[in-house]
Amino acid sequence: MKRLVLLMMICIPLFLAGCLSPNSARVVNDMYQAAIMEEEENVASYFSEEYLEEHPIDELTNELAEDARTMYGVNMMNITLIREKELQDDYIESTGLADNPDLSVVTAQTDEREVVVWTVERGSTRYTIIQGERYDFDTYNENVLE
Repeated sequence: MKRLVLLMMICIPLFLAGCLSPNSARVVNDMYQAAIMEEEENVASYFSEEYLEEHPIDELTNELAEDARTMYGVNMMNITLIREKELQDDYIESTGLADNPDLSVVTAQTDEREVVVWTVERGSTRYTIIQGERYDFDTYNENVLE
């Protein structure tokens, strides 16, 4: 009986952590997982058509997979939802976050000196990545974070 209680005490927080993680961050996480598996169709499904017009899917998939490999896996990429109160006012204005409550910002660390800032839009049936920008940490801290 004690083992069962101990097992439940360990499993329940892990389960709840997964359930409570923000959907937009989960979308970015899943996109990187698909890239590692080299599932170009699946990777493409996470992005807007406009984004894919500017970024060929084969190159995008390779770039995303390389980012994940550099960080020794998606779980080590520190994929994080950045709340609006953590962002600079200029950045909020330039990305349209203030005008569109369906937009969110998610960061992913791609190596020891760089992050990608993804803009994710919540639609009626799914989340879509509409923008991605790479920043070195200094620029990221100066231009994006409050």
